[in-house]
Amino acid sequence: MLKSLIRSSSLCFTVLVMLLSVVGGLPGFTQHSYAASGTEQTVMEWSRDYGAQSSGKGVIATSDGGYLLLGDISEPGSWGYLETLAYIVKTDSEGSTEWETKINYSSNDQARNAIETQDGGYLVAGTITDYSGKPYSVIYLVKLDAHGTIQWESTYDDFYYYNNPLSVIETADGGYAVTGFGATSAGIYSAFVLRTTAEGEQLWYKKYWFGDDQDLYDLVQTSDGGFLAVGSITRQSYETGDVQNALLIIKLDPQGNMEWNKQYQDKTATFLAHTLIPAKDGGYLIGYRKTSSGKAANMLAKIDANGSMLWEKAYPSEYSSGIRTYSKLVHAEYGYALLGANTKGDYPNVRRQYAILTVDHEGQVLGDYLYEGPTLSSHGEGAAALDGGFIVTGTIKRGDIYKAQLSKLPEPQENASPGERTLTKISFVESEKKVLAGHTAPTVIQAVYSDGYTNTLSAAAQYQIEDPSIASVDGLGRVTGIEPGSTRLVASYQGLQATLPVIVLPEDSDELEPTGFNLDSTEYSLSIGDKLDTRTYIYDYSTSKRTDITHLTTFRSDNPEIADYDENGDLVGLKAGTTKIYAYYKGSYRSANVQVVRSFVP
Repeated sequence: MLKSLIRSSSLCFTVLVMLLSVVGGLPGFTQHSYAASGTEQTVMEWSRDYGAQSSGKGVIATSDGGYLLLGDISEPGSWGYLETLAYIVKTDSEGSTEWETKINYSSNDQARNAIETQDGGYLVAGTITDYSGKPYSVIYLVKLDAHGTIQWESTYDDFYYYNNPLSVIETADGGYAVTGFGATSAGIYSAFVLRTTAEGEQLWYKKYWFGDDQDLYDLVQTSDGGFLAVGSITRQSYETGDVQNALLIIKLDPQGNMEWNKQYQDKTATFLAHTLIPAKDGGYLIGYRKTSSGKAANMLAKIDANGSMLWEKAYPSEYSSGIRTYSKLVHAEYGYALLGANTKGDYPNVRRQYAILTVDHEGQVLGDYLYEGPTLSSHGEGAAALDGGFIVTGTIKRGDIYKAQLSKLPEPQENASPGERTLTKISFVESEKKVLAGHTAPTVIQAVYSDGYTNTLSAAAQYQIEDPSIASVDGLGRVTGIEPGSTRLVASYQGLQATLPVIVLPEDSDELEPTGFNLDSTEYSLSIGDKLDTRTYIYDYSTSKRTDITHLTTFRSDNPEIADYDENGDLVGLKAGTTKIYAYYKGSYRSANVQVVRSFVP
């Protein structure tokens, strides 16, 4: 059904990579650290570029002290079209290339996640594209030996689902488990877990439904041989018609049957959970991002083995230095670290750099770090390095060429002792909180210190609702709407107070984030010079009616040099490559991948 596998491995270009690092990777790096608004600006240990027209999606630290870079690379195919290959690079501890493997399975391949296996090799998870009909994404697994030679590869088809593997683990019996989500062209999302043998043979593949949209982002194997997975539920339930926006935790037995699930709901918010890891003192930690009413927060929650929430911390996304987006949570000697990037400015004047937030075992902030270097085009995931530092990946633009990048970040230094700070005030990060009657929404309150340092209080503060007939509040500051109306939430901490207006809306109010909003596809392909009419719709589940709202939608391209919208609202292919488009409607957005190829000339 699909094209044959074309393999190119062990192509070492260490000298070229080292030259690029010296010429293009290091200018602009300072040789000192300084504090700015509570944030430490510091230098990288090293930064390297790999390939040409390539991108960095993920990275793992390997047991020999080196690293494995994951991403994709675009190269001309046999018919002159630009083809996207999965790109895997093994480096030593200094980032010098030891070997690289390129996989061309379907002309549009990506490597996203990997693990080092018990036999010293690597298992890589990614996607390919099936072009036999309307293009759709297929899960593929590739097993490499320690030298990058492919031992076996396998695809797992779910017809006409755009499947996205987001996490892969090796199980206790030497097999593998993969989780993620699949989307139809109508924008319906289903969560899945795939279980295979050590040779990649499928044992079971199961989907999990809780409403109309559901995703799973990460999973771990539990001591009973089953699995714990974390994800989200969004949009409307088929059975009740209720909107279900929730952080989702599910427990599976060894055969993939669901034993229980926990849903921490908030109709006003959307969730993106990126990491689930065991906590050092028992239970598990979940790293996720939560967006409500256009405001985003980076979240950290601790749960017990039964999925019950023990505590929840919120770290604001918006700072004077830019917007922080974390995509990975890792263990560290002092506790944990959130790895991601800081973005400041609007296209084309965007400044994007790696960022790290370090916290202790209770989620209290220890340090906030930004790293000097050339601005990133995009950032991927990161990992903890063996020496206490971190390895991060992304994509950087050198002239007209996009390159995958690895950067080694040093172990963070200790911040100023909290005893040297003076608490000056406490404040809510939102100006008001809107919640629907019968639904619950969290609040985030911060302590602000004399040196500009901030920390979230979460369960440390005391909360009280002025009018308990309108709303109630729990010990974590989560507000539940009771009857439509207005009241205030009062928080107290160490003799200081902060107030937050609370507005409870009718349960059937449509004032908050719209539901049933989608693009007409999650993937577009066009040639240079061609145009596409991208459409958006709102689907009413009670009447099964779909309404075209394209004229009410704002569109944006992530890289206007590759594809952009003209004055008539058409998407135009401008340059060979891949990018994303975003559709915005009433504070909500949807995205889709776009591939632009060179025009075919017979």
